[in-house]
Parts: sequence; C-alpha cells; structure tokens
Amino acid sequence: MPLYNFKILITIKRDKEVSKIVNIGNNVRYFRKKYHFTQEQLAEKSGLSVNFISRLERTSAQNVSIKTLIKIAEAFDISLSDLVAVANTTSELESNRNIVELTNKLGKLDDEKADKFSQAFIQLLELSAND
Repeated sequence: MPLYNFKILITIKRDKEVSKIVNIGNNVRYFRKKYHFTQEQLAEKSGLSVNFISRLERTSAQNVSIKTLIKIAEAFDISLSDLVAVANTTSELESNRNIVELTNKLGKLDDEKADKFSQAFIQLLELSAND
C-alpha cells in the first residue's frame, strides 16, 4: 500500500483561495489528550506501536497510510475527516470538533432517540435566543 506524507494540503475557498496545511500529528495529540489517552493506550487501541505514535506526534516528516489514519480515527471513535480537519485557531478547532462530536453521537443513536434529543436541543437553542 502506498504511503502518503501526513501533512495534507487542503484548499479552502473563502474570499480568495487559501491553502492550509494539516498537521496530523498535532491532531492526533489533540484527540489523545481530549480523550485522556496515553500514547500507550492509543497504540493498543489502534494496533500501532508506541514508537510510531510518538514519532507521528512530534515530527513533520512521518509518512502514514490512509489505512493507518483510519485505525487511529477508529481508536478515538471519530471519523477520518474529523482526524484530518483543519482549523485556523485552537478555539475554532475545539468549537468545530464539538459540533462534529455532537453530530457523531446523535448519529449513533436509533432514529427515535436521535430525533427526541435533536428536538430538545433545538428548544434549548430557541430559549437561549429569546434571552
């Protein structure tokens, strides 16, 4: 299987063309700390070595396959797109990931429960908008 450099160039169209570099190692570290995993725990959950996880988090020249990225995303119980998401600031990163996490959790519920939670959340948002 071919390897791909883990710095992924993503182009985002706004007022003008802007290129963003996603540092997968930083994203892996972010999620590892968010979910209170040690590198050892992440290695065990993903089936990868602790040495690989450590190198991935600290170097910019680490090559990683899509298959490996999927293993890491599955260990965190997030999508691959969440793992490689790009953000301009830490607060934007946190905000976007919270929205994605909420959506993922709703998607794992059966339709009836997801609909009830969604309705309750919408009501809360409407109440807060009236304040």
